[in-house]
Parts: sequence; C-alpha cells; structure tokens
Amino acid sequence: MSISAMVLEAKDEFEEKFFIPVATESFFQECWEPAIEELGLKWTKVFSVGIELVEEDFPFVLEELSKIKEWAKENLPEEKRIKIIERIELIETELPIAFTHRDGIIIFIG
Repeated sequence: MSISAMVLEAKDEFEEKFFIPVATESFFQECWEPAIEELGLKWTKVFSVGIELVEEDFPFVLEELSKIKEWAKENLPEEKRIKIIERIELIETELPIAFTHRDGIIIFIG
C-alpha cells in the first residue's frame, strides 16, 4: 500500500490524472512518523489514514511539510533524506496547481 494525493470527485481529465506519490506505508512509518511525532504535527499525522484538504487547509500542511524537511536534514541518513525531501517538494509544487485549477477542489491524501 502507498500514500498519495489525488482529486476527489474529478471533473475533467486534468483532475482524473492528478496524482502525487507521497510514500509507501512502510517508508511513511519509518521516516515520516518519527518526525511527525517528535514535532507534534497534526495535519500530516493523518496522511496514513486519509485526509481531505481544501485550499484553505494547504498553508497549514505546507508549514508542517517544511518542518518535516528540516527534521529530515538532521535525523535521516542521506538516501532516506533525499527521498522524503523529493516527495515533499513534489507536494509543495504540484498541489498549488490543483488548487488553482478549480474553485472548491478537494484533494485527498491517504
């Protein structure tokens, strides 16, 4: 199983094809969860069970992702650090595109 971001109730081809891989469940447990727990984060904590995000939620998620990146730089070995940062940066660049695509769009991460 894996965790990814996608559009709920897709209305067109862009939304149907929108997909961001976040992490495998094992990588999430091994690398994301220790950061989330240590930093006391709440939005990213529920990525593993699933969360629906609207545009207004995104700044809070971005803030947490930034904290995870900083934590990873100090706490993960290079290979895992590179992997988690690449995925976070993908989320940071691609989710805003979806949110500007259509008003009221809902992104599911889980």
